[in-house]
Amino acid sequence: MGCPKPGHRIFSTYEEKRTDVNIAIWMLNDAQRDLCDRLILVSGDSDLVPAIFMVKELFPEKEIIVYIPAITQVRGAALELRAAAHKHRILPLDLLPKSQFPAQVQLGSGAVVRKPPTW
Repeated sequence: MGCPKPGHRIFSTYEEKRTDVNIAIWMLNDAQRDLCDRLILVSGDSDLVPAIFMVKELFPEKEIIVYIPAITQVRGAALELRAAAHKHRILPLDLLPKSQFPAQVQLGSGAVVRKPPTW
């Protein structure tokens, strides 16, 4: 396939990759380095259940709270995730736009990061 030319993407659509693995690794890292007493996870992804169980097993003093983004209680079922955490809540979807960064953010280096228009 070769390398894409500058400014060209390999894939025609955006696709999330490795996010759940990165979240799991950082949960374990933060717990192991004792950087927190409580982990708050915003997700409905049951792929994170093993990481929650591992943190609970290795660091039983750490509390894990899961916020599940959903419109209603039924849409935010995520039963495995709820059962794995110490506490769980629904995060109403109408709160998400109020919690996002602006469409454009300037970094300390002077670089500008822009939110994709489809978000």
